[in-house]
Formats: sequence, C-alpha cells, structure tokens
Amino acid sequence: MTDAPGAGFARRCPQVVIDADGHVCEPVDLWEKNLPASMRARAPRVRFDAGIGTQQLLIEDRVGIPLGLAGLGNAGMRRNRDYGNALRYPEDLHRGGLDARERLAVMDAEGIDIAVLYCGLGQALGGIQDRELAVACHRVWNDWIADWVSADPERLIGSAVLPAHDPVAAAREVERVAGMGLRAGVIRPNKVYEHALWSRVFDPMYEALAAQGIPLALHGAGLYDMEGASKRMLDLMAMGTHHALILFFDQYLTLSGLVYGGVLERHPGLRVLVLESGGGWIGHWMDRLDEFLTAYDWAVEGKLRLKPSEYFRRQCAISFDPGERSMGAMADLAGEDQLIWASDFPHSDARYPGVVDELLESLAALPPARAAKIAGANAAAIYGIGRAYAARAGLAR
Repeated sequence: MTDAPGAGFARRCPQVVIDADGHVCEPVDLWEKNLPASMRARAPRVRFDAGIGTQQLLIEDRVGIPLGLAGLGNAGMRRNRDYGNALRYPEDLHRGGLDARERLAVMDAEGIDIAVLYCGLGQALGGIQDRELAVACHRVWNDWIADWVSADPERLIGSAVLPAHDPVAAAREVERVAGMGLRAGVIRPNKVYEHALWSRVFDPMYEALAAQGIPLALHGAGLYDMEGASKRMLDLMAMGTHHALILFFDQYLTLSGLVYGGVLERHPGLRVLVLESGGGWIGHWMDRLDEFLTAYDWAVEGKLRLKPSEYFRRQCAISFDPGERSMGAMADLAGEDQLIWASDFPHSDARYPGVVDELLESLAALPPARAAKIAGANAAAIYGIGRAYAARAGLAR
C-alpha cells in the first residue's frame, strides 16, 4: 500500500526518512482477552485507583506502571504537572498511537516514510515474575502487533518483545516472529531474575536472533520492577531528571557488559540496537572502554579479540533524538553506518508536530550521503527492510 506521489505525503527532503523507534498504544484489555483463561486474573490490566486519582497498569499481584499512564500517548498535548495523570488511557490519547490508519496519516503529515514500532504498555512485561505468564504475555503482544502493522506492511514495521525470562522460549519466539515479519527482538537493558544480560544463560536467544538476522533491540523503561538505575538510584535524581537519566544509565551499563562479558565476541552475527537513550555519549563510551581494556586486560583475558569500539562498529547501532547536535561528530567518532534516529511518537516527550523538520535541521550541515544514511538508509539495513526502503526511494526521486 505504498503511497503514490502526490497522495498527501508531505515529503520534506530527497532522503527516505525512517523512524527507527516509534511506539503504539495497546488496547487496555489486550492480555485479558487473549491470554488463556487461567492467566487472565494476573494479566497486565489497566485500572483506575481512586485513592491516588489516576490509572495504573497492574500485573500479577502488583503495580507495574504506577503513574503517568497517559504519557504513553499524549504527544503534542499541553504539558503541566498533572497532564500524565489527569488524561485517560486510551480515550484522551493521540489516535496515531492507537489506530494504524491514523498513524499513517501522522507519518504522511510529518514526512516519515517508514516507522518501526515498539510497545507501550508492553514495556512492563519484562518485570513479570512468573515465567509461564511472561512467555504467554509476550506471545500475545507479538500476535497483536503483527496484525496492527498489516494495515500497511511496507510502511509500518513491527518489533517483537522477547521473554528473556526463559531464553529457550525466547529463542523459539524469535523463530516464530521471523515468519510473521517482525524485525527486532526487544528486551529491556536490565538484569532478568538473577542473571545479567551478558550471562551465557541468554545465549540461546542471542543465537536465534543472529541466525534469523533480527537485531536485539535494547529499549529502556522508566519503571521500578527490574534491577537497574530506576530501582537502585531514584533517590539520587532531582525531580524532572529521572527519565532523562535512567535510560542512559541502563544502556551504558548494559552495552558495556555485553562487550566486556563477551557476548559480542561469542555471537559475531548478533546486531544490537541501543535505543531511547540519546546518542551523543557513544564517542565517550568508545574512548573510555577502549582505554580501560588496556588497564584491565586481566579481567577479560581470553574473552575479547577486539577493542570495545571495534565491536560497536561491527555489530551495534545507536538511536539519536532528532534535535541532537552531535550527530556529525558521532558519525566521525563512532561510524556513520551506526547511527539512526527515533521520534518516540506518541510518547509525551516526542517532538510533535515537526519531528522531521527538527531532524533535517540537525542533518543540514552533513554531506548528503551521510545525511541519507542517518535519515533512513542505516535503519533499512539494520532492520532488514531494504525492499521497502527501495520502494520509498523510488517515490522520493
């Protein structure tokens, strides 16, 4: 269903523009309707708490998302202290997060050719304690997103959430979703149960991703249900800094662990996407981790044959917010083939409207070939959607 020229698409540049990390807003009853009957009472479910005056996402016998539920889908709406709690999920949210046709209309207006879509409520699935429930909930979400993006599979690209709680089941799920056309395997950059993500326990999942040519997408969440920065460091963060900091801290730690823990060495065909944490820090990360490899070579003796910066260039990519000024510098330092951009639409922190205009301002000083890579060509290669990219490139000429 690729748009024909002049069909309402507001093309702003000669490059194909791919949003490498947008989001959707799931129905409130997705899991309650689709899980086996024996699991529904513990399913992810949205309820209003009169005591605190807002909606929450409940999972098992606890609160999964305590506040700000509407922030998953209120892009472009007026912001104030209570906006994330006063609005109702999903009634008050942007329809572009809820309905595929409405999302295509947003993409047309913004000038986005293709969007790769990640979960909303589903970000809380990583914190499920019951392994069987976790596997079932992830499968429900993957079935749902595959149907959602079928409205236009050339422009709407689905990702799959993976139940890292059970790496063997996660490997089976990778094989299943590959046949459904989903193009990323998503986990949160946090310890799962007692295991850090560089543990060999997860090797079956990593092997399956590499075999299927599907990248591992590390996508953080500002929740307190898994070990990580939000749970451990909340009391160290001033009001308003929480979301900006935790996503970066968790990604910095996890990417470092995947390298120093030998995951990228053991799985050279595994691609890793570092999402939702900005990209300007990656040059510093490469320099620092390379330097400490010399000082602490005894800690990784026999595990690493390359420097951390070389593993990153070989296997990783990082997403930038559209307004980051450091894209050109990081293209030099980290590699121009390793940079993608993301809108985060329809979350509350998304730039909307005008996200592509902001992106183009950031790319304006770059050589055209480099700008084209960051705008969309890199994402097409990483996600394995070259055919869809070529079709949109034909329309852009």
